[in-house]
Amino acid sequence: MLPLHHVALIALQCAFASALQFTQEPTNHVAVETQPTWWHCVARGNPIPSYTWYFNDQPIRTGQANYNVMTNGTLHIYSVNANSVGTYQCQAQAAAEIITSSPVRLKLAEISRIFSTSPSSQSSNLGSSVIFECAISSSPTALITWQLNGNDVNNGRTVTMATGDSTTTRSTLTLSSLQHDDRGQYRCLAVNPLLGPPVVYSEPATLTLIGRPGFITTPSPTTAIIGSTVSFQCETTGSPVARIEWINSNNQIIRTSGRFTATQTGLTISEVRQSDAGYYTCQATNEWGENTAVALLTVTDPSQQVFLTRTPTDQSVAVGARATFSCEATGNPAPRITWNKVGGSLPVGRIEEPAVGWLRITNVQPSDAGIYRCTASTQLDSTTAQAQLIVLEGPLLSVTPEDTVVEEGRVAVLQCQAGGSPSPAITWMTPVPGLSSIEAPGGPFSSVVVTGDGTLTVSNVEVHHAGTYTCTASNSVGTSSAEAYLDVQRAPVLTATPSDKTVVEGGSVFFRCRAEGNPAAQISWRRFDGTELMSDAKHSVYGNGDLMISNIEKQQEGQYTCTARNVLGEVSQSVNLRVLIPPQFVSFPLDQVIELGDTVQLECVVTGDPQPDIEWVKDGEQIVLESNIVFVAGSILIQGVTKVNLGAYTCIATNEAGTNQMTAMLLTPDVPTFTLAPVNTTANITHTVTIPCRANAREAPSIRWYTATSEGSQLREIGLGKPTSLASQGATTFISVEGDLEFTEVRQIDEGWYLCVADNSIGRVTGNVFLTVNLPPIISNTNSPLVGKEGDAYLLLECNVLGKPKPQITWLLPSGDPISTDPTKYNMQPGSGFLVVYSPNVEEHDGDFTCVASNLLGTVEVAVTVTIRGPPVLRNILITHTDTSVTILCLMKGSPAPTITWLQDSFQIVGNSLSGHSINGEGALVITDLEALQSYAYYCRASNIEGTLSSRIQLPGTPSAPRITAKTSTSIDIAWTGLQPVGHLNITSYRLQYLKFGEASYIDVATAIKATSYRVTDLQPYTGYTFRIQAVNDLGPGEYSLPTQVTLTAESDPLEPEDITVETFETEIHVTWSPPAALNGHPDNIAYEIAYGAVDRPIGQATLLYKRQNDPPLSVQLSNLVVETTYSIRIRAVNTALNKWSRYTGINATTQYQAPTRAIQDVYAVANSSDSIYITWQAIQDRTFQAYHISYGTQYPNASYMYATINITDMTADSALIAGLLGDTDYVVWMTYSNKGGVAPNSTVISLTTKPVSTILPKAQSSDLPLPLGIIIAIAVGCFAFILLLVIIILVIRQRHSGSMGGRFWHTRLNPDALWIHKSSSGGSTGQRTGTYDVAMVNQNYQPHDDTAMSTASDYDLGGDYEDASTSTKKKKKKGLRDVIFKSRDNPDVVLVSKAVIGDHSPPPVALNPPTSSEAPQRSLAEMLVPYPDDAPNEKDPSHTDNEKDPSQADISVISSVSTDFPVFPNADDTLKLANELQVDSKQMRKMARKAERDQKRKMRHEAGQKSKKKPSFSDRLGKKFSGKSRKKPVLTSYAQGDFMLSTNRQRENAAMF
Repeated sequence: MLPLHHVALIALQCAFASALQFTQEPTNHVAVETQPTWWHCVARGNPIPSYTWYFNDQPIRTGQANYNVMTNGTLHIYSVNANSVGTYQCQAQAAAEIITSSPVRLKLAEISRIFSTSPSSQSSNLGSSVIFECAISSSPTALITWQLNGNDVNNGRTVTMATGDSTTTRSTLTLSSLQHDDRGQYRCLAVNPLLGPPVVYSEPATLTLIGRPGFITTPSPTTAIIGSTVSFQCETTGSPVARIEWINSNNQIIRTSGRFTATQTGLTISEVRQSDAGYYTCQATNEWGENTAVALLTVTDPSQQVFLTRTPTDQSVAVGARATFSCEATGNPAPRITWNKVGGSLPVGRIEEPAVGWLRITNVQPSDAGIYRCTASTQLDSTTAQAQLIVLEGPLLSVTPEDTVVEEGRVAVLQCQAGGSPSPAITWMTPVPGLSSIEAPGGPFSSVVVTGDGTLTVSNVEVHHAGTYTCTASNSVGTSSAEAYLDVQRAPVLTATPSDKTVVEGGSVFFRCRAEGNPAAQISWRRFDGTELMSDAKHSVYGNGDLMISNIEKQQEGQYTCTARNVLGEVSQSVNLRVLIPPQFVSFPLDQVIELGDTVQLECVVTGDPQPDIEWVKDGEQIVLESNIVFVAGSILIQGVTKVNLGAYTCIATNEAGTNQMTAMLLTPDVPTFTLAPVNTTANITHTVTIPCRANAREAPSIRWYTATSEGSQLREIGLGKPTSLASQGATTFISVEGDLEFTEVRQIDEGWYLCVADNSIGRVTGNVFLTVNLPPIISNTNSPLVGKEGDAYLLLECNVLGKPKPQITWLLPSGDPISTDPTKYNMQPGSGFLVVYSPNVEEHDGDFTCVASNLLGTVEVAVTVTIRGPPVLRNILITHTDTSVTILCLMKGSPAPTITWLQDSFQIVGNSLSGHSINGEGALVITDLEALQSYAYYCRASNIEGTLSSRIQLPGTPSAPRITAKTSTSIDIAWTGLQPVGHLNITSYRLQYLKFGEASYIDVATAIKATSYRVTDLQPYTGYTFRIQAVNDLGPGEYSLPTQVTLTAESDPLEPEDITVETFETEIHVTWSPPAALNGHPDNIAYEIAYGAVDRPIGQATLLYKRQNDPPLSVQLSNLVVETTYSIRIRAVNTALNKWSRYTGINATTQYQAPTRAIQDVYAVANSSDSIYITWQAIQDRTFQAYHISYGTQYPNASYMYATINITDMTADSALIAGLLGDTDYVVWMTYSNKGGVAPNSTVISLTTKPVSTILPKAQSSDLPLPLGIIIAIAVGCFAFILLLVIIILVIRQRHSGSMGGRFWHTRLNPDALWIHKSSSGGSTGQRTGTYDVAMVNQNYQPHDDTAMSTASDYDLGGDYEDASTSTKKKKKKGLRDVIFKSRDNPDVVLVSKAVIGDHSPPPVALNPPTSSEAPQRSLAEMLVPYPDDAPNEKDPSHTDNEKDPSQADISVISSVSTDFPVFPNADDTLKLANELQVDSKQMRKMARKAERDQKRKMRHEAGQKSKKKPSFSDRLGKKFSGKSRKKPVLTSYAQGDFMLSTNRQRENAAMF
């Protein structure tokens, strides 16, 4: 019967067997980038586990890009990349149980490009051993091999591999019993096993062998002809270098003389004689021994026939390869070998001679084919041999196969033809099983035939014929291949059919149904009731055709059908699913604790489908029926229980669905057992420590502790917390709740045996353990102090130490350094504290030795004082500097203590015996004469009875000039020869300075350089520097070395160009720039790239120009640009020798129309009348023309001008009339014009005076007569009338301010926007829009006196008939302009119309609104006709605007030829606006011209006797434009805003009436 704890263990193992656990857990993984990888994860459990993978703590989802978690737990990564690197975990789940693997990492396979550790060069003795090491970073571990002189190391050498850490691979090469063949260069070769080539090479290491010389080349036996020259070669190896001597057959050393030349590498004998025959010995000798090599010289008669010892053979080589023909001959004298080609010549430039007499043709061409003849000849004889060269050409495919699609059972044809020399053979590689290849012609094999021309035919295509077919044409030169894919289409065929399944209810079933077909078959499943199955909670229909049913229930039992179909057909397979119910317990046995003799029943009632069978086992074995055991309906009844009946009873229920079992323990009360047994323990003194002791039983045991003997006998109980004596073992212990023995502070007395006892009423168990207490080191005693003497054989130092573990003892010299391991100097006895010092001396051994004892608890040390009698020894020289002095203190040691004296050179310094020098109380030399340091050496002399020591103290010497070892664009490497110490002062550092070319003073680079080389950085590229060095010791600096030659730093990329400026034109931009602040290179190597393009274009589409630094000026012209376009211009510099570029610097520029550069030509101006100036010019031709600008003004007493500018937008205009001026007034006139680019220069300023206003006066009287009274009265009345007129004008102005147009006065001049036609004025019927109207113009300020709609009566008629108010009769005035006045009751403003045509289809009317303060100022009619910007430039005074015009400003009339068509205006309402020019017909103009001419003649006759100037006439104003041209075309007259000016006096008077 098994013990109870065995039964419990078996039950525990059974429980673990059904638990979910990993059988293969993923580990850290290395993969190749862009390659696929698989990561396996396998778990065991019930039911079958499902798997989920996590990447960086995020689950990998089904269908996630680049990942696939397979059902067996494997993670497939399709293409590993940098994004795949990270931490992964696999999670397995079976039912509700979940386990997760440990985190693992995926890394990319990689290998470093250089070795982190390369082998080091070594020297070693012959026959000894040497070890080379190398290391490289690689993941996974790299494969490392070794090479010697480029060849693999073998010969049984030992190579070991080790992984230093997760990424470093190390390799060690051990060479034992070194021989001369082992010398040379060694290096490591590493390759990543996943990545493959390329191979990484380490730095080479040289192995130099020390020992007896060996031979690299030994002399060879030679046959020479009498009179010829012969040489023997002999080269040796070994270290030190061997001395070579040549010895002849008479054992005589051969010296260089006469016909013999003996060197370190060979022996040459010229004019060989018969007596020279014999043995010649090469003897190599060095400090380690000698070695010899012997060769025989045979001397023959010169007359010997020539014959070939090696003849050439025929060669067949491919184009581009090489052909080698051998030819060797013998004879006496030595024959000469020559080559020629039969019927041709040898190739030029492709001939080599790999050996004497041989011929090699490289890069063979087809023309090289032929016969080559070798001729060996002497002066007496010759012989020949020949060989043929055949040039081969590789195959070339002329017809290649193409991909083909064919249905099963049809015929497929793939063609393949090729040419070449020799004629290639065609071979097909096929995917057909058992037919990997077939040569042409061949077949049939499996319905496959290949004809002689290379065509492959499949006569009855089957599925196994599908795949890739490769046609390969090959000959002796090479191969050429092409491939095609044969796609075979067929109806579906089931490749994996499902089978009937029986499954346990609640489980899962998997039906495998796979089909092949082309096109790919679609697979579906149907249930027994005809329902097509789709993926849902219970069903999983996979894309490959498989079906999985989960959590199966009894009602799902039945038939399932799998159907595969494509366009060529379908196929089906049905299966049956049977569902079973596993055994389930209705009642089951329970654990029972009983007493022997009791009666007990273990019940077991089970259900299932089919009905389960019940079986009982006890303790894992079938029950042996005892007389007291009875089976009752599946249960067990035990009467009178005995010990045999105790144990584990298991009821096992089994049917087809599975097995279920329940176990019950039948037990009596138990004995305690250790769950954690006590173990031997080691503790450090004063630390806490716990000795475990845990026990368990159904009846809880009690635990007690005792001190004990080694045999386990218990002594005194401890751990009770009440010790009888603290000085006893275990007195400070207590027992924890769990039963452990705990020491609060371990003491040395606590070391010993301890016994743990666990017992209950049934029994007891004990455990005996030992506690070891560790002690820190304690030095118990030494033999300090010790006294010795130089010359003694040895000195013994003692240091006794206690501690546990046993302390390790080390010794330190008085200098603080560890003692040497040289056994001839020191001997430290192992395991003891004794140190033997051999040959003690003052310098090393006088002072305190230190004994250091250490173990894991600490370290303790003690000084052992040693005094050595001997001559003085210099310990140190201390030098202190101040601004005015230097103090030198010599620290000497010796026994007895030495006395110190000081000397300058040979002069002893006593007290103040030397000026500028003194000795202080410490015996130190104080030097205040600092200049003396530069000229003298000082000596510190120490003496005692054992001897004298003199120490020299002096500034360092002058170093040799430094040398340049390397340079870059910003650094220079400097090296120099280190100075030897001067006296007892070592060189402490070096100071390095440089002088930049062109500067006056040196600059410190570094002031405390410890080495003899230095890299000077942060230099300017392509700049000259010189360097000098200065040595420094503790006394101070020495003299500077001579400077180096001027050294230029290397060239580098230039800085960016500066000061970019642009000058823009319409289609060009002129770009100028300055060179960079630093070219950083030779100017011949500097160039510039100019990149430009419209700002809205990509940078990559920029146009590039180039300019060299040495091609001044630094400017370019950008042409063929688009006007009014913004361009981005970027410039960078490049060093063309280095192809290094600066950064871009840029600017934006906009092409613009150019302002005119030439003033208007032929500008003339004349006073046309008392109130007008007529100006003409040469019209401009400019496609970007905008307007003419005519400026005029009057000069006031303060010499300033008040002027106005008139804008004319008609480019063809060439004249204008400035009207409304003051008579007899000085004016200046000039003009310019503007285009889209700006304003042209002003024309020449023209000064002129308007004509005076004419008056009709009586003939002048004598000047000496007084004026008649009547004239005086007339003058007075005129003055009164003038004042009255001013009053009337003021009243009119006030009235206009309060008029019907909003009570505001717009302007004192005619506003062309205020020209109106009232529709009732039509000559037609009322309301009709169309008609002909007579129109003239009057001032808008006319105020009617009645409400008549139309009136022809006024105080002063404008021309035509009028009605005299006093007589009520009509009178006829002189013939003139026929005027009609129209007015409106709603609108008092007046317009006079002359033959204006009013039409129905004209532009819409514009409302009449008086301008407000926020509106732009009124523009002239000329400005309205062609709009001109309100901000047009004003050359004379930019601050002067139209709102600031002088009140005397006049108007302008522009006269030019225009169409006679009058513009048409709509008559939509009472406020119709005339917004265009007013046209005067040609007939009326001719009438006006004739009348003006008559008036002029009349005036001339009237003024014949007057001295005053003539009154201006209408013809004067018109000038050249109308004089003498009665049939001139009609002209366009545009009137400036202002008082409307008529061309005749009558019209002026008419206007004045209003």
